[in-house]
Amino acid sequence: MKLTLQVDGALHPVTLTEEGVTIGRGDQATIKLQTNAVSRVHARIFLKDGQPHVMDMKSLNGTSLNGVTLTGPAPLHPGDTVLLGEAMVIWLAEDGLSAPVAGLNLALAPKAVASRISLEDRAFDASGSILVPHASLEAMLAQASGQHPAGEAVTLFQRLASMAGTLLRAAGLAELLESVMGLVTTQIPCQRGFILLADANGELVPELLWEEHPGQHANPISRTIARTAMKDRVAILTTDARMDPRFSAGESIKIHGITSALCAPLIVEDQALGVIYLETSLNKGGFKREDEHLLSAMANFAAVGIQREREAKFRQRLERYHSPQVVDQILKSSQNKEAPALQAQRCEISVLFADISGFTRMSEGMEPLVLASILNRTFEAMIDQIFSRGGTLDKYIGDAIMAFFGAPNPDPDHARHAVEAAVAMQEALSDLNAARPEGYPELRMRIGINSGEAFAGDIGCEKRMDYTVMGSTVNLASRLESGVAKPGQIVVGPRTAELVGMAHLRQLEGFALKGIEQEVRPFEVLWTHDAPTAVHELK
Repeated sequence: MKLTLQVDGALHPVTLTEEGVTIGRGDQATIKLQTNAVSRVHARIFLKDGQPHVMDMKSLNGTSLNGVTLTGPAPLHPGDTVLLGEAMVIWLAEDGLSAPVAGLNLALAPKAVASRISLEDRAFDASGSILVPHASLEAMLAQASGQHPAGEAVTLFQRLASMAGTLLRAAGLAELLESVMGLVTTQIPCQRGFILLADANGELVPELLWEEHPGQHANPISRTIARTAMKDRVAILTTDARMDPRFSAGESIKIHGITSALCAPLIVEDQALGVIYLETSLNKGGFKREDEHLLSAMANFAAVGIQREREAKFRQRLERYHSPQVVDQILKSSQNKEAPALQAQRCEISVLFADISGFTRMSEGMEPLVLASILNRTFEAMIDQIFSRGGTLDKYIGDAIMAFFGAPNPDPDHARHAVEAAVAMQEALSDLNAARPEGYPELRMRIGINSGEAFAGDIGCEKRMDYTVMGSTVNLASRLESGVAKPGQIVVGPRTAELVGMAHLRQLEGFALKGIEQEVRPFEVLWTHDAPTAVHELK
C-alpha cells in the first residue's frame, strides 16, 4: 500500500507492508528525525489486515494519536495526527486536504465553525482599517477550509506544517524568533518586520527587527498599533495608518508617514506574550486581508513556540537547584507572561552549610582531574540527600555546599528535613570512604544548620539571576559550620533544636561567633552510622 507521510513538515512517500516503517532519530529507523525529544526508534507504522496501524516502540516521551496516548497498535486514517513526543506525523490523503495538527500541541478541528469570523464581524472605517478579534488556530483553519478554494486551503496548511517543523527544530529563543520572522517575511511581502515581547511590566520590547533593505528606514514603529493589538487581542490591518482615527494619538504615525501596517498578537491560552508587527508602503501594494489571515495563524504557532522555549529555559534553570518534584510544583503555579521569576519574599527556612574539612591541604598534591573526580562523586551523593528531602541547592563554594529547606515552596517540616539530610549526608560520606579507590583520601565533613526567617528570591541582574537566601539566619548557619562544627559533626542552632525536639541532641557550650552579636549555645546532633536516631523518626 502506497501512502504519503508528512513527518515534522517533510513529505515521505512510503510503500507500507506488514513489517512497516519505523520513525526515530537513530540510524536503525526507516525515517529519521533530528530532534532529541524523539527516541532512537520511536514509533512504527505498518499494515494489519490491510489497514495502516501505528504503535509506540516503548519510547521515552510516548506516542499519541489525535491527542490520545497509545498503549498498543491503533488504526490510522487519512488526516489523523500522530505526535512522537512533540514531532508531528500526518498521513496525507490523496486529495492533499489533510490538515496539520499541532506539532506545537495545538489541535485542529476542521468542522468547528462556531468561531468563524465573517466579513460583517470585521470593523471597518473610512480609512479601510480592519480589526479582527483574535481567534484560535482551529477557527482560522476552519475558516480557510470553508471560505477559500481547496487549493488555497491546502497551501495554508502546508505553510503552517512547514512552520511547525521549523520551530520545533529551533535551538533557543533567539533562533526561534529568527525562524518565525524568516517564515513570516517569506510569505508576506513587507519592508520591515518586528517581534515585540511583553516584559515583566507588560511593556512591549522589540526583540527582533527585520528590514528588506537594512538601515534604509530608521523610523520608530507605531507603539499605538502594537499596544492596541496586544491589549485588545485583535489583529490589525490598516491600509493607511495616517488616516485611521483609531490611531490618531500616535505621533510616530503622523510624523513618519507609516502607510500600511499589519499586526497580530502572540497569544497562548489567556496569556498575551507580544505581537508580530509588519510595515510596508502603498507603492509596494500594501497588505491584503489574506495577509492578515496568514499572519494571525502564524502568530498562533509562534506564540506557542515562544512559550515552550521560555518554559524549557526556566525548567533548566530550576533543575540546577531543585528536585524534580519541586520543579514540577513551581512550574504548575507559575503562569506569568515571562518565564516566571521566583518572587522575593520573607519566609521561615532552615539553612545548611557543609564543608569537606582539610580538603584544600589534601588537594595540594593531587592531579586536577583526580581532584575534580573526588569532588564530583562526593557532591553527587550529597545533593541526592538534599533533593530527596525537598531541599534547594543554593550554591557550591569550593569544596562546600550551601542548601536550604522551606523555599521556594513552604515546608512546615523544614528543620526536620534539614537535619535528616545532614545525617544522611554524613552516612553517605562514610559509605564513599569505605568504597573509595586506592589512593583516594578519606574525607570528613562539617555541617552547620540554622532555622529562622530569611529573605528568599531571585537576585542578580538581567544577564544572570540566581535564586538565593539572605539574612542573619543564613549567617549563623555559616558560622556554626565554620566556627563550631568539627569534622564528622552536625551542629544546629537553638531555633532548629526547638523545632526538631531535644532528643538525640547535646547542648554545647556558648560560642561568641564572628558577626553574631549575642553568644550562641548550639546543639550537636548525635548520630551513628546505620544506628537510627530520633532524628530519623520525627513526625
